[in-house]
Amino acid sequence: MDCKAEWTMKYCRFGAIAAALLVTLLTSQPGYSESTAPLPDAAAQRGTAPAVVLDPYLAFSKIAVGVTLGTLGPGVEVVTPLSVRSNLRVDGSFLTLDISPGRDGLNYNGNLNIREFRASYDFFPFYGSFRVSGGVAAYSDLNFGGTGTVAKDKSVYLNGEHYFTSAVDPILAKARIAYPNKVAPTLTIGWGNAIPRSGRRFGFPVEIGAAYYGAPLFNLNITGSACAGVPCTSSNPGTPVGSLPGFTANLNAQRAKIVNDLGWARFYPILNCGVTYRF
Repeated sequence: MDCKAEWTMKYCRFGAIAAALLVTLLTSQPGYSESTAPLPDAAAQRGTAPAVVLDPYLAFSKIAVGVTLGTLGPGVEVVTPLSVRSNLRVDGSFLTLDISPGRDGLNYNGNLNIREFRASYDFFPFYGSFRVSGGVAAYSDLNFGGTGTVAKDKSVYLNGEHYFTSAVDPILAKARIAYPNKVAPTLTIGWGNAIPRSGRRFGFPVEIGAAYYGAPLFNLNITGSACAGVPCTSSNPGTPVGSLPGFTANLNAQRAKIVNDLGWARFYPILNCGVTYRF
């Protein structure tokens, strides 16, 4: 046999074996073999439509619900995917709490009210559990208010001056802190996906961030009678606070100090954790 012909035959055999190995490797990968749709012409001849493989995380194709607990109080949330790397999340928080704090000799019997609805866009940049979320809180109502009297033989401290309450006409204080804005932008980061791409049913999301509500409004009013600098006695039962020299100026200065101390509160902290279930 001619040497040239023999070499050509060996080359053809080697090429056939290499081609067979390449086809075998390709057909073993996801997306080949049985998942491959037939050609339109062949499908038309059989009277069947070609197979269509859908994205399992098309927008609004799934839903998850959950419960949360955090700085906005207890709440509920509903989550649905927008794409393989993003979710739409809507949550609401509701809290009414009776509290009795104290400040500068004032004992308030008050309540804390939180009403908040929030819609967030959750983006998962690394296809994992880490997310960055931007959103808006609407129909918000965050306020604290209360009234109280200064206890007997106690004083209220205003701008460096002690005012002792009268036993006959005790000092009565009314205070209120409230956010005037009903809509606020929010920005958080978090870990956990309410609709796990792994197919699990349960999720355990955690998030931290803030909502910008603007500077809260603060109001403090004090009525009753008091003695400046010394405790009241039977011979000196006290003078109406509005008539005490310097009282109004000191009250206004104390209000301004508290408002300044509340400057940081324009960014309301968000810290939430929860449990979700995907249907």
